[in-house]
Amino acid sequence: MVGGLRCAETGNPADAQLVHVVAGPNVQIEPDTVRAGDIYIVLEPTTSVVFVRRMAAAGDVAGPLTEDDLRRLAGGDTQGTSIEGFETSGCDAERRDADRGRLKIPGGCGNVFWVPGLVPGKYAFLAEDPTALAPGAPVPIAILEVLP
Repeated sequence: MVGGLRCAETGNPADAQLVHVVAGPNVQIEPDTVRAGDIYIVLEPTTSVVFVRRMAAAGDVAGPLTEDDLRRLAGGDTQGTSIEGFETSGCDAERRDADRGRLKIPGGCGNVFWVPGLVPGKYAFLAEDPTALAPGAPVPIAILEVLP
């Protein structure tokens, strides 16, 4: 078991990079720095989170956010970004507990999500889609830095 992730059961590599996320009024991640490559987002006790990357135009490959992107995102401006939601809703507590530590797959209730191939730079975690907030409302944000 690696940081609560049952690698043998999920097929994840033993050296999986886990990023634990707790989102509520604020967003906290641990660790806040990882190396380039695949990461696994672990939601516990959180049931949902938003992951944000830079994507200037449709069809572009999503990548790290610039400092300007981060500043604008903290103010609720999502222009030029790709927003991906991860959630464990739709499962009762017993089923979520049984699948805890497993990858979320269709029909399953796991709390681990695979994000492949992150390149060096900064990425953001938000408690919710900022477009759902009142205009100008501050957006709780946690920054993940990916190192080479």
